Amino acid sequence: MIAREGLICLAAAILMIVEVALLDSRGWFLLAGGLTGLAALGLVHLSARRRGAGDGPLLYAVGVVGAIGGYCYLALAPSGAIAPGDEVIDWGRMDKRAFVFGYLGVGSFIAYHWLWMARLRGAPAAAFVNADDGLGSWLPRLLGAFAIAVLAYCWLGLPALRGVGAIGDGTLAPFYDIHSHVHLSALQQIRLGAVPYLEAQTQYGPGNQVLLSGLVDLVHFSNHGFFAANLLLNVVCVIVFFVVVQQFLGFGWAVAGLVGWTLWPSPAERLDLAGWAVLTRWLMIPTLSLWLARLLLGGASARRGWLAPVLAGAAWGLGGFLSQENLTAGFLVFAFSVALFGPASGMGPRAIVRFAILFVATGIVLFVGLVSAFVGPAHFFEVMALAGAKSSLVTAGVSNSIWSDNLGIDLTLKVVHGRFVSALAVSGEEFRPLLLTYGLVPLLLVVIGLLASFLGRNWALADGRTRAFVRRFAGVAVGAFILHLFALMRADVSHLAGPSFLLPLLLLMLPVFVWRCVGRGATRTAMMVLSVMLIAEGAIAGWSEAARRVAELGATGRDTAGMVELYRELRSHRGQYPDLATLYSPIARHQAAFRGHPDFAEAEEFFRLLKERLNGRSVEFASYRFDDLIPQPDSFYFFGGLRSLSGITSPKNSLWLRSEQEAWIRKVASAPKGCLFFDANSNKALVEAWMKSVMPPTTMTVTPIVGKRDYGSLACKVAP
Repeated sequence: MIAREGLICLAAAILMIVEVALLDSRGWFLLAGGLTGLAALGLVHLSARRRGAGDGPLLYAVGVVGAIGGYCYLALAPSGAIAPGDEVIDWGRMDKRAFVFGYLGVGSFIAYHWLWMARLRGAPAAAFVNADDGLGSWLPRLLGAFAIAVLAYCWLGLPALRGVGAIGDGTLAPFYDIHSHVHLSALQQIRLGAVPYLEAQTQYGPGNQVLLSGLVDLVHFSNHGFFAANLLLNVVCVIVFFVVVQQFLGFGWAVAGLVGWTLWPSPAERLDLAGWAVLTRWLMIPTLSLWLARLLLGGASARRGWLAPVLAGAAWGLGGFLSQENLTAGFLVFAFSVALFGPASGMGPRAIVRFAILFVATGIVLFVGLVSAFVGPAHFFEVMALAGAKSSLVTAGVSNSIWSDNLGIDLTLKVVHGRFVSALAVSGEEFRPLLLTYGLVPLLLVVIGLLASFLGRNWALADGRTRAFVRRFAGVAVGAFILHLFALMRADVSHLAGPSFLLPLLLLMLPVFVWRCVGRGATRTAMMVLSVMLIAEGAIAGWSEAARRVAELGATGRDTAGMVELYRELRSHRGQYPDLATLYSPIARHQAAFRGHPDFAEAEEFFRLLKERLNGRSVEFASYRFDDLIPQPDSFYFFGGLRSLSGITSPKNSLWLRSEQEAWIRKVASAPKGCLFFDANSNKALVEAWMKSVMPPTTMTVTPIVGKRDYGSLACKVAP
């Protein structure tokens, strides 16, 4: 494609963006944008024919114009999750689809461009890196894996595990958290016979729910036990991740990554946020990214067989079963890796297609098999619908994060004495993560562009050491680029740190990549200055945290022994009768703050009276708040050991629409038997629907629950 044809495509793209800004109808845009696109493609085709260039420029133009048209169409399309007239309950909404799709779309276009350039130029010479890739023989790599596992445990794992033994100073312990109760209420349903994920609904994936259920039973089914089990799982994930980094990138970069996790937002900041921070939600994404880069840009021998793509596909399928994030983002990692690395690998089109088919087919078969095995084959499409509904809400901008409501910035503009006066206030704690979240978008796009350019132009001519480094950097860059999507969708401190497995490593590797792989000129100078400034800023901001961790290394042996003893103590209480305090923590010394809470006696009495009235029947709670100790329905189900009629134990703490609430009310009201607990502050629509749902010969009994105070009423359907 020559400059004239490129200008035609650029003009069509600008015109489409103007059309989408002026038109408020998808239909009118399809008409106007379609005519614009056809006109541009016609002009490109005419130009190519005149100079005898064949169909190449036209096909490239189809990709360019189609990408812009598709992006504009998405910008006009209403969210599939929120229908006209519907609304979000409790949480905020800031529709970031245009921004998120733009970020992903630009990155996809970069990959498409260099994939096309590789097709025009032909595959590069097959000058591959050795299979060892400079990482040494199996014995040094095994010893390195052991060493990095120990370092990861001492540097990141143990500091987080210390929180398991923390006792609040007259207050409830940190593990008494809503994120834990969201999971525990659902896990309680599974213990009472509910189908995982569907009758014990959660947003964190069926595999994660099954995994946490087993781990909590292994440690102790309590608030304390859940916190300890989740934290132990997260520490194992961290160790596994850095062993993977050591195996694929080398010991030095693994150590650099450990340091980087304390300098920039990373999962190290959220290891102890049990419930929300289940690191298996994202672990497979960076693993696949590093693995695919090694397979496609490393030695050729591994790619020729069937085992390598099958194993990588199995990892994707397992990750997808664990969480929706692994499923969606894992496929994006695969697509970007094949587009960017496939041509540079020297593989022909048939070999790439074979590799892709083996990967995708294995992943799908394993994913379907795991869901069917744990949830039931008849429920597979229900699982997919539930997972898709929540991910669609997040994509549409539904969020409980402050940045989704006001971007963490307070901008005021007023007139004082006839003159405009403005003020901009930014929270000091929030500004750095906000700046990193959105400021890294152009940086990551530039990095992907520079990487693609090097692979398309210079890969075949580079020496072995340069190719070895680029292979390492390529896996880090693609993984960091895809993982950053999660930060853009929710955009707060937690949602920036949680998925940022590879971001610190990317920032540390960037100056080396720029120095070795970007030609001299303004771009290289600017990127070098920017990358060094980012490292300097991270070192300044994270210095105190790194110093604290260094100071704590001296107590590693003592604290490890204490943690082992604490886990043994938790496990020793398994099988005890689960009274209220034991469900908080089975260890007596940890129960003082819970037992001493002003509302403990009332809560204990309430659950005793309620269980006596229920006599084993299922119940739904129409009341949101009982008291300061039991503040939400999640806690009701968990501490009461009660089975939910609907399986939705977190109606107020989930991303929920008005239509979903109405569907929940209908589902509860249609139950042929069971009970509803309500009080004066309950959901009136739910109570009214329940009372009106009784049809003869079924009758309704209403029993007040009265003890130290009037707790509410229990309305139960009674069959003849």
